Amino acid sequence: MRYCALNGEILPEADAKVGIMDIGLLRGFGAYEAMAAQNGVIFRWEDHITRFRKTAEFLGVPLPLNDKEIKQAIRNLIEKNDLAQSRANVKCILTGGTAIGGIEPDPRAPTFYIFTEEWQPLAEAYYAKGAKVITHEHLRHYPQYKTTNYITAARLQKEMRAAGALEILYTWQERALECATSNFFIVKDDALITAKDDVLHGVTRNVVLELARENGIAAEERAYTLAELHAADEAFLTSSFKDVVPVVVVDERAIGAGAVGETTKEVMRLFAEYFTLVCPRPELN
Repeated sequence: MRYCALNGEILPEADAKVGIMDIGLLRGFGAYEAMAAQNGVIFRWEDHITRFRKTAEFLGVPLPLNDKEIKQAIRNLIEKNDLAQSRANVKCILTGGTAIGGIEPDPRAPTFYIFTEEWQPLAEAYYAKGAKVITHEHLRHYPQYKTTNYITAARLQKEMRAAGALEILYTWQERALECATSNFFIVKDDALITAKDDVLHGVTRNVVLELARENGIAAEERAYTLAELHAADEAFLTSSFKDVVPVVVVDERAIGAGAVGETTKEVMRLFAEYFTLVCPRPELN
C-alpha cells in the first residue's frame, strides 16, 4: 500500500480524494514540483522549494506549510512508503482549492498534496548508446513556472512512443527550447549551449551548468536555432528523474557522429559523482 500526504494528513493513496470543484481539476490551475531523493536526502532541496514558492506566488496561492514543515512531511512520507533506503521520486502539487464561481482560486483554502514513488532508472542503453527525441512546435504557457499544464506533452505521448523517442523537444520560431519534461543541451566545439529564455530552468540543468563551469567546460545560456542543433557535435537532456541522458538522434537526423560524445560523457560523470556526494547511496554511509 502506498501513502500520500493530503492537506497535512498522511493516508493511503486509494483513500485520498480531491473535490470535483477543485480548481486544479476544474481549470488545470496548479503548481507542480518534482524532486529526487536518495537515502532520505532531497537533492538540492533549497533550489526546489524556491522554485515551488515562485510558482505558487505567481498563481497567487500560498503554500499552507513553511519550508521546514514541507521538508519534514516529505521525509515522513518517504519513511512511510519504505523508500528511505533507496532513490525516490517526490512530487508536490498545489492548487487553488475549491473554485470560487467556478473559475477563481481560493487562497484561503488551497489543496496541497505530496506523493512519492520508487525511482525507476531508464534502460542502461539510453545512457550507453544515446536516445532519440522528436520535435514539436510549441511554446509553453508561462514557461518560467512549473505548473500542472502538461496538455501538449500528454497528447503527444503516443506519437513519441511510435517514433521510438524518449522525449519531445519543443521548438518555437526556429529556436530549440526544452523538452516536455526535461531541459536540452547541445555541444559545439566542446562548449555546452542551452536555452535561457522561454524555458523552465530545471534544477538538474542548473547543476550541470555549475559543474561544467567549475571543471573548465565552457557553458552558454542563450537562444540557439534549429540549424545550430542540426550542426551540433553532441546533445543531451537533463531532468530530476532521468539525470543526464545523451541524445544522438533528433527526428530522423543524427547528431554529430550519432554516438555519445566525450563532452557528454564527462558531464554525465560529473553529475553522477555530484549526485552521490549530495545524496549518498545507503552502502556509502
